Amino acid sequence: MAKSIRVKAGSTVLLPCQVIHAENYAITWTKDGEYLYFGGQPYISDKRIVNLPNNSLVIHNASVNDTSNDYKCTVLAENNLVITHRLLVDPAPEKTHQQSVPQHSHKGIIRVMPSRRVDVIQGHSVRLGCETDIQPPPEIKWFIENKKVNSYDPDVTVDGNYLTIRKVSRSHSGLYQCLAEDGSKQPAMEAIAVVVHYVPEIEVKRNIVHSGAGIESEMTCIVSAYPEAIITWYKGDKEIMHKKGSIVMHHGVMKNNKTKHVLKVLHTLPRDFGEYKCRAQNTIGQDTKSIILTGAPSQPKLTGAEMTNDDMAIILKWRLESYSPINEYRLQYRRAGDDVWSVVEPEVKDGKGNQFTVEHPIEDLQPGSYEAIFMARNAFGWSPPSEPHMFTGDSPPEMARKEGNAAAVQIRPPGALLALILVVLSCAFPSL
Repeated sequence: MAKSIRVKAGSTVLLPCQVIHAENYAITWTKDGEYLYFGGQPYISDKRIVNLPNNSLVIHNASVNDTSNDYKCTVLAENNLVITHRLLVDPAPEKTHQQSVPQHSHKGIIRVMPSRRVDVIQGHSVRLGCETDIQPPPEIKWFIENKKVNSYDPDVTVDGNYLTIRKVSRSHSGLYQCLAEDGSKQPAMEAIAVVVHYVPEIEVKRNIVHSGAGIESEMTCIVSAYPEAIITWYKGDKEIMHKKGSIVMHHGVMKNNKTKHVLKVLHTLPRDFGEYKCRAQNTIGQDTKSIILTGAPSQPKLTGAEMTNDDMAIILKWRLESYSPINEYRLQYRRAGDDVWSVVEPEVKDGKGNQFTVEHPIEDLQPGSYEAIFMARNAFGWSPPSEPHMFTGDSPPEMARKEGNAAAVQIRPPGALLALILVVLSCAFPSL
């Protein structure tokens, strides 16, 4: 929400820019059309102006020169989202011989230590403090991002005028405020921006990327780091370089010191399959994550089960992804306690694009518990085996046929009524 703020010179000003679900976009701050910050990185040398991890902008010791009707926070999305704030800073009143001692609400009677901005390395400790000459000495209250400090974080402790953070982590970045509670309507308050420098942390979009010969393959790493990390891609031990018409690498700035890095193989060849590594390094340390690019089918996912029309067998159904024709399916199942698997080869049918579905009946089941595993093979090898799926007996006869995350089925083998429940260990079937 846009704000119009008026303060006296020397005040600390907070311009909010709290945007929901902005993780995938860069956020910029400008004043009168000039960049202050882009994606959390400063474009100015003025240390008074700090971009917080929640994207808000703090101006310490505001001066008349900070006055502007055009402070813009912009989310660089398909349709840019813009919040514009107005700030008016009144000059400090001239001192006269008749002036009395400053009132308790005057900002000049409180001072923070060690400074208004503190840079600290992950894992170290930091001690923040507030000094005041108010008499009698007021109670000092500490706030983090406008919320009062409490015991929710065992690494943050308060001792009178001092706040200590032990084993600083990236989550401790933010604006720490100390308030001198002296009973006045506007007690003095000052703030310290804590900026944590930390080792890069990488998360990969997918650990295994299924692709095929002749199509475009894409691998993605999301890196969180401060200072910003340098990203290097490897295949095996060899560094990957941009190659026109073959290899493309690009990155984008996200929220909260995150960057997104994408490696594209434009026309995948069999020799391109293998292990790729994304390495992120800054002045604090480094992190590496692996991504497997493969032409083999994806791990099959069980999508349901149903009875045959004569109630003599249960039909299990799977779905998988393959960019090459499927050569073979393998379904193996066994009764609990048995060492030997029964193995069958379901019929192979053409898929729709790269999506394949398969179903197969299991007949002549005896009372008891069973488990089943399914795999698929194409020219590049076998898929990972499906998650084991369990069958168990002793279900009530009134259980009806279902399809979905779990299927309850009735099977009527010759001479007996056997009710079986298919229990899917993984209760959700995410789309491939």
